[in-house]
Amino acid sequence: MKTISLNGKDFILNYTLRAFFVFENISGYPFQFGKLLDEYLLFYSFLLANNKESFAMDFEKFIELCETDLMLFEQFKEFIWGEIKLRSQSAGNDVKKRR
Repeated sequence: MKTISLNGKDFILNYTLRAFFVFENISGYPFQFGKLLDEYLLFYSFLLANNKESFAMDFEKFIELCETDLMLFEQFKEFIWGEIKLRSQSAGNDVKKRR
């Protein structure tokens, strides 16, 4: 779990299935890396999924904010790749234990 500050307010980023469900609900298809729009939409989905009560920004305002502070998306990418790496290492350990 990580916190990220948007407009001086802290929000939670937590790698959850709910965030991917939010992405699929908004986009109509499952997430795949490769399209910049999808990666920003995933960032937005993580904020929506983990901050139901406190995050009420629409996507256009969110993108405007990301355009004015390029480090926001960099922080998200660092967070998501760290989580993927951690989960992939855990999955590798599970496979080794089963052998």
